[in-house]
Amino acid sequence: QELFIAPKTCTYYYGFVTSKAPFDNPDIRRAFSLVIDRQSLIDNVLKGEQLPAHSFVSPGIFGNVADNKEIGAELLTDYGDRVAEAQALVADAGYPEGEGLEVVLGHNTAESHAQIAQAVQAMWQEAFPKAQITIENQEWAVYMDTLDPTAPDENKPNIYRLGWCTDYPDANNWLNEVFNSKSAQNYAKFFNDDFDALVLDAAFETDSDKRKEMYAEAEKLLVDDNVVIAPIYYYTSIRMFKPWVTPVLSPVSGDPIAEWRIDVDAQRAALK
Repeated sequence: QELFIAPKTCTYYYGFVTSKAPFDNPDIRRAFSLVIDRQSLIDNVLKGEQLPAHSFVSPGIFGNVADNKEIGAELLTDYGDRVAEAQALVADAGYPEGEGLEVVLGHNTAESHAQIAQAVQAMWQEAFPKAQITIENQEWAVYMDTLDPTAPDENKPNIYRLGWCTDYPDANNWLNEVFNSKSAQNYAKFFNDDFDALVLDAAFETDSDKRKEMYAEAEKLLVDDNVVIAPIYYYTSIRMFKPWVTPVLSPVSGDPIAEWRIDVDAQRAALK
């Protein structure tokens, strides 16, 4: 009765360092994204009614494509079919059953990230039994230094964990500010002239419908054509509220706790 779950404008994802082998090959990136069983993670690890993600920009943001099932469509198909496709991609790339693949998955230190990483590692290991897949974690400040686009690739993991929560409800804050080639947050080292042109032009376009179309094209380049990231889930906000509390919640700016109200008489009566 006290549990409150609501959508939150954030996306949890794994990014690929596209300049570092073997993930300089988009087929390898696609294979590793396909094998992540997002619904299983939600049902068995997260358990917070999150939604499986097939795009970067979360629901609730202008320009999102979460309801467009044509983008990221591969991630929405039968899991068994996805694994078979991934195994074929890896074999065609010269790594039958993952033999010869040495992969490091990195995340910042947190128990929740470790649990997700371990579950995904098991999925990858089952699909590619001869691959060597290890997990490394670092404290946040060190992790950010490691992922810095200007830092040496040899010190980076092949795959990194991050999430993005919106600063303002527009896809510009996501696609342009995170993944354009000049962004200091472009940890994937994704450089694509068509993508840059789309997100930069969209920032100045005054026709809302055209902007939506441009952001949809950018998502397709990011998730489908270049497989820069493996979107995993759209967040939810999970809270427990006593019945005498009237909260005020904001999906963008965080919880304005100063505006909450407590019915003190009801609280005292409940605590007797």
